[in-house]
Amino acid sequence: MIVTVRDACVLQDNALDLRVSDQVEQLDELITAEGDGRAYFEKTHVTAGMDELIREGIKRLAGKSNNAIFHLKQAMGGGKTHLLVGFGLLAKHKSLRESHFGEVPHVDGFATVRIAAFNGRNQPSSFLWGDIAQQLGRPDLFKPFWEGGPKAPDERDWLSLFESPEPTLILLDELPPYFHYYGTQAVGAGTVADIATRAFANMLSAAGKKSNVCVVISDLAASYDTGSKLINRALGDAKQELGRQEHTITPVDLEGNEVYDILRKRLFKSLPSDDQIDETAQQFAKALAEAKKAKIASRSAEAVADEIAKTYPFHPQFKNIVALFKENETYKQTRGLMELVSRLLKSVWNRPANDVYLIGPQHFDMALPEVREKLADISGMRDVIAKDLWDSNFSAHAQIIDQDRGQGKTEAAQVGALLITASLSNAVNSVKGLTREEMVECLVAPLTDPSEYLDAFDELDARAWYLHHTPEGRHYFDRQENLTKLLQNLAEKAPQNKIDELIRDRLKSMYKASRKVAYSEVIPLPELDEIAERVRKQRVLVIHDPDSKMPPEEVARFFNDILQKNNLLVLTGTQSKMASLEQAARNLFAALQADGRIPKGHPQREELESKTASYEQAFNGTIRAIFDQLLIPFHRQGGQPQLRSKPLDQTHSHNEPFDGEKLIEQTLQSDPKKLYLDIEKDFDGLRDKAQDLLWPANQDEARWSDMTDRMAEQAGMPWLPPKGLEQLKEIGCSRGLWEDLGNGYVSKKPKQKKATVQVLVESGPDDEGNVRLRVTPMHAGSNPRIHYAENAAATDASPRLDDDQLTTKALRVQFLAVDPSGQHESDTPTTWKNQLKLRCELIEESDPRRVRLLVVPSGEIRFTLDGSEPRNGTPYKELIEIGSNEVRILAFAEADGLETKESFQFAAKGETKVKIDPSKPAHIQSAKGGGKKLDSRATTFTGLHDAKERKVTFENVVMTIGEGNKGVQVVFGEITVKPEYLQAVLESALEEFPPETPVTMSFRKAHFSSGHDLEAFAKAVGIELAQGEVVQE
Repeated sequence: MIVTVRDACVLQDNALDLRVSDQVEQLDELITAEGDGRAYFEKTHVTAGMDELIREGIKRLAGKSNNAIFHLKQAMGGGKTHLLVGFGLLAKHKSLRESHFGEVPHVDGFATVRIAAFNGRNQPSSFLWGDIAQQLGRPDLFKPFWEGGPKAPDERDWLSLFESPEPTLILLDELPPYFHYYGTQAVGAGTVADIATRAFANMLSAAGKKSNVCVVISDLAASYDTGSKLINRALGDAKQELGRQEHTITPVDLEGNEVYDILRKRLFKSLPSDDQIDETAQQFAKALAEAKKAKIASRSAEAVADEIAKTYPFHPQFKNIVALFKENETYKQTRGLMELVSRLLKSVWNRPANDVYLIGPQHFDMALPEVREKLADISGMRDVIAKDLWDSNFSAHAQIIDQDRGQGKTEAAQVGALLITASLSNAVNSVKGLTREEMVECLVAPLTDPSEYLDAFDELDARAWYLHHTPEGRHYFDRQENLTKLLQNLAEKAPQNKIDELIRDRLKSMYKASRKVAYSEVIPLPELDEIAERVRKQRVLVIHDPDSKMPPEEVARFFNDILQKNNLLVLTGTQSKMASLEQAARNLFAALQADGRIPKGHPQREELESKTASYEQAFNGTIRAIFDQLLIPFHRQGGQPQLRSKPLDQTHSHNEPFDGEKLIEQTLQSDPKKLYLDIEKDFDGLRDKAQDLLWPANQDEARWSDMTDRMAEQAGMPWLPPKGLEQLKEIGCSRGLWEDLGNGYVSKKPKQKKATVQVLVESGPDDEGNVRLRVTPMHAGSNPRIHYAENAAATDASPRLDDDQLTTKALRVQFLAVDPSGQHESDTPTTWKNQLKLRCELIEESDPRRVRLLVVPSGEIRFTLDGSEPRNGTPYKELIEIGSNEVRILAFAEADGLETKESFQFAAKGETKVKIDPSKPAHIQSAKGGGKKLDSRATTFTGLHDAKERKVTFENVVMTIGEGNKGVQVVFGEITVKPEYLQAVLESALEEFPPETPVTMSFRKAHFSSGHDLEAFAKAVGIELAQGEVVQE
């Protein structure tokens, strides 16, 4: 069973109150104060650096090594003094060497050692060299070098001082401040530091030449630049003199597991058994494996389990996070780590819940003043802690997030503590912060859900003022305010009129009237008294602030006061949340303002674009959440007009852009239905509503303009799309249910229809002038009778038409329809008028060439050859001689009030190709053999496509689909039709036929904007043009 660290571990007595000042060691005092050294080694973990110094140092003191100089390098607080003290005690006490390091070679190679320990923070009057001489028991030897002013002992002086049968150990701690101080003290042409440097270099050189003299020097890396440079210069001089470099040692590897060994030795009396630690490791590995399966972590669970065995009770990631800020100038390395971990242990042991199984930076309790002060001392981030992590008023962002997430929640606090610890480095170009995966690896633990930490982080990331991230995805705290804070300032200072304008503009764009089938204009958040005129003119969507009533009182009052009640549609909500909408608008406004301040390529540009997109989504989402109700005009018979509330149907595809107009349309088209777009389908119900509401009571006729006014006034009238009322009237009239009286009035009870006929030309005229007519009786009962008369008046005594077809070449035919049942009286006879057709025939073989003109069915012809008006031309009596040149004949024919004109073009004799001017408008008119024919399905569709591209129009078109008794023929008479219409008709008809059904099309006339288009069309469809078939002005 897994056990918490509080239950499994026993702390040292002072573990929760350890301070850096308590750990500062004075080299010269400790060597004597530590007694026989046994207490020292009981609380000291022997690091690899210490072990190396002890082995190599003992070897040197025994005269068995050439390494005379040892250089300890680490920043302040890194354990150098502690290491010097330990080595000094071992050198001083033979029994201590034998009891603790008996296996080290040459440990018994000497008995007693002369020791001189110097602390560079002291400035004795005898200087460094005099103090060493005094500790070695020969002060008089170096007295001449300090009395009366500093002088540097040379190498021979040092060799004299070192002359002894006993080994000599010189321990020099924190020399850089010593050299730094004397660098400011002038003497002669230089400084005291110059003399001290020579003395120091001579000492090192002399020590190298005595086999049993060992010098150990500690350095303060990067802390005292001048002093360090002087020390390194002296070491360089010694290297040149001795031919070898000093032996460099790092006391503590802060990036390895040694740091855990030290912490466990100094802070804990006892730890649990290996089995218990292994159980903890396995549980953590299991939790990490689950996180990896969820793809929120990537580290190997087995590797983490192995590391926990070495780092318990600390999390394996702890040393990596500490390593990020180990070079901070104010951080005392090992001593600083001891104090920092002491604060961490206090946070864990004082924690209300006993739920920590491995200790990590996330467990820092910001409520403890000493924790806040320690973290702030290392990084200077006091404002960061106060604003984003902990405040006595519980107003810091992490505190607010945890409060909002529920009682006892601490995920945001833990994430914040973890991230600020990983952000403490103040070195230039340092690596700071953690990725999301690294956060999960630090936070994942048994009995916890890592997704809750990620959710808390996302909220903290959105709110924190000092949380930043790198392009590589590392999140870190910094003293500089982040984009969130900038945006918050911009949002708070945004002018109210700009925010109101942004909200109105967004509402107008989200619910923009594009199709205008439900409403024609959007009026967002208006003063209602100012929009009455706009409501009078057209149907509008008013977007109004929600309040506690439905409909809002102000809207209800406005609705009752206006006449055009059916022109008002209101979008509002069930509860007022306008404050949240204003905040969302301010956030977006701030992001749009920041866009001008943060250019492309700026480190915060990507984050700004992400936040802008997020604010856009939040703003739009807030609008949709607030405005979720429609108020629709409604009037139940016997009641009062009112606005009825209906929830807005917000169903839409997330793959498509938001379309508020479409949502409103689908809401209005669902039950109870207000908007009707398919008038043909819903005609019966719409007709009933219209007859009840749009006609005055007890009247069958109404003025159309009054009906359109009542459409806007009657709240119970359904809504139709633009021109929908016109369409309703057209359908009603076409079905004989209504009647347009032609005087601006419409009747809902049409007058009785009279019997009449509908006459259509099915074919012709042919070369003889014969036309086949289809005659259809109308309003003539179930057994109608049709009488007709050619070129005369029809009566009920005229011949009867026994079929629905009549072939005739008469100029006029009258038809009289009779209803034998007597239900419909006969209308006046219908007169069909024939059309004269002029044709020509070129007699090429005669000399000169001649042209024959013909008119069917009959008539007189006049013509001209000079382009003048043919109506006044020469009467045609005989063949017209046209000679050999190109000729244009304009012909006019008339018969009994009917007339027609044609133009015939003839190329010069011998010219077979039809002459066409490519720049002039051109026309095909072909009277022979049924006109020009597109003789296949492919050619027909090619022709229609090409005709659409060239904007061609046709007359006298016949489209034939299928064959024999399984075919259909669509005939267009003397009307001009566009190819788009012809193709639509053709495709609609083909839906009833199998694929590859044969299709042909013929036409007698086609009109082109240029001769070039005519020639291109003819080439595309493969038709040949004969002389006289192309007409150009």
